[in-house]
Amino acid sequence: MESGISVFIGAVTDEKVKTAAIVERLRGVKGVKEIYELTGNLDVMVFAQSDSLPQINGIVEAVRACSGVKETTTYLVLETTKNV
Repeated sequence: MESGISVFIGAVTDEKVKTAAIVERLRGVKGVKEIYELTGNLDVMVFAQSDSLPQINGIVEAVRACSGVKETTTYLVLETTKNV
């Protein structure tokens, strides 16, 4: 992972909207590094990074505003341990 502030944003999506279309919209959000399609309670997990909390907030707001995203939960990364 790069330096800066990292977050995972879990999203529940509208079942009437194709996940691929939502992922394509999310790819356009500045700061989004990776997008995972999931099974379980969350449909999509977004990994994003930025240099400041106001920028992170902007990323979260942009994800929430994407058509097809119904609700989100944001997880701020406190520490990362790499398994090498």
